[in-house]
Amino acid sequence: ADSTPHQAREMWSRLAAAHTSGSLYLGLSAASAASAGALYLIQSQEAEDRRRVDHELVRMRVEAKRKATAETEETLARLRAAPVLWDGIVTRCDPSLVGHAMLTGSKPGSAVEVLEERTVGEGSYYTVRDVETGKVGLHPASWVERAEG
Repeated sequence: ADSTPHQAREMWSRLAAAHTSGSLYLGLSAASAASAGALYLIQSQEAEDRRRVDHELVRMRVEAKRKATAETEETLARLRAAPVLWDGIVTRCDPSLVGHAMLTGSKPGSAVEVLEERTVGEGSYYTVRDVETGKVGLHPASWVERAEG
């Protein structure tokens, strides 16, 4: 029964000796420095991992855009010689509809030749050729009506 108070007294005695000699504070300082170093290494590794992931995402985006542009160019080259399905008139334009495949520069009233009818994502689009400019691209199907005559 006497061993527990004896152990407590011995522990306090050692703690007081460490306090007096300064070794307690030296040990705590070393532990703090080791912790700070470990945190620094962890943060450095996380930053490097983030840089690596960011670089890979940029590379993937550039590659996806290059591939999509190449596919669009192949499609446009094929469609330049495609037969006209029907003649149409653009009824509406929205300059905010941008992208490598969209027809740009047309205006309401522009004459177009419909070369292909397709569904892209959730919308229906026509691949059209602007009669005036010769540009080929996608235009929302609901914004093109059949030309009369």
